[in-house]
Amino acid sequence: MLFIEVMLSCLLLAAVSAAPEYLLYTRRNVNTPEHIKPEVESLLRSSFYALERIVVSVRSTSVNSSEHLILVTALLEREPCNVFVVDLAEVQNESDIVDSVSSLLILLHRQFDVPLKQQQLVGIGAGAHLAGAAAAQVQQQLGDPLPHITALDPSGSRDTLKHRLSVQDAVYVEVIHTNGQGLGTMARLGDVDYYPNGGQQQPGCNVTADPDTCSHERALELAAEMWSSANNFLCAQCVSAEQMSASSCHWSLHRMGDGAAVDNASGIYYLETQSHAPFGKGAYYIAFL
Repeated sequence: MLFIEVMLSCLLLAAVSAAPEYLLYTRRNVNTPEHIKPEVESLLRSSFYALERIVVSVRSTSVNSSEHLILVTALLEREPCNVFVVDLAEVQNESDIVDSVSSLLILLHRQFDVPLKQQQLVGIGAGAHLAGAAAAQVQQQLGDPLPHITALDPSGSRDTLKHRLSVQDAVYVEVIHTNGQGLGTMARLGDVDYYPNGGQQQPGCNVTADPDTCSHERALELAAEMWSSANNFLCAQCVSAEQMSASSCHWSLHRMGDGAAVDNASGIYYLETQSHAPFGKGAYYIAFL
């Protein structure tokens, strides 16, 4: 009887602290993701290729899988890479997710010689803060930071996460705000913070059944277009979020998403978009009579 109780306790403990697995997408299996455990043998039996870039995507539980595929498709069209999507089906614990993601990145670095400069984290909603926490753990254990985090409409202060995304989490942190004061936040969190259409409600979402969810998930669609050759998201730099509009900010040739690779941009940027794809609208034009 005691043996049975011990076994049941072990099984219950394993279920509670189950580590997340991953869905791996590459150009060799675009339509059929592989279920991967963060282990050497699992990676060796997969389509993983160590010479291609690594992107680990941590999505929010409020973002469904079909919406998330927009990001995967855009990343694979941009370049050959390994896209690991955290599978949240069996785990919701913050520490388990953070520990697993950081362990995966360290494993890839130590066992497969993948340079840290070849790794990127993408986080959506609460996943943005989890990505930041995982990057911070990698830096603590390896002594060097990850190069790049892209945060898509990070969640606000209503959640109870221990770690909040910050510029200390990676060499370059870029943030796209699309539903501030709703499912997201207006607070500055990155080296560069983009506020499409002011960062709160997105064009066309006011006629949907759930405007906040529509605006929140618009960040995924904007990121997908940002990573493509169709990127026409010209931005204006603003002094503050309180003084953010087409007429009060300084327009430039900077495009959303180009900061890390082109000009190491920093600060607050405003841009305008269409209500449907292609979303890029270019610069704001003022007609003089």
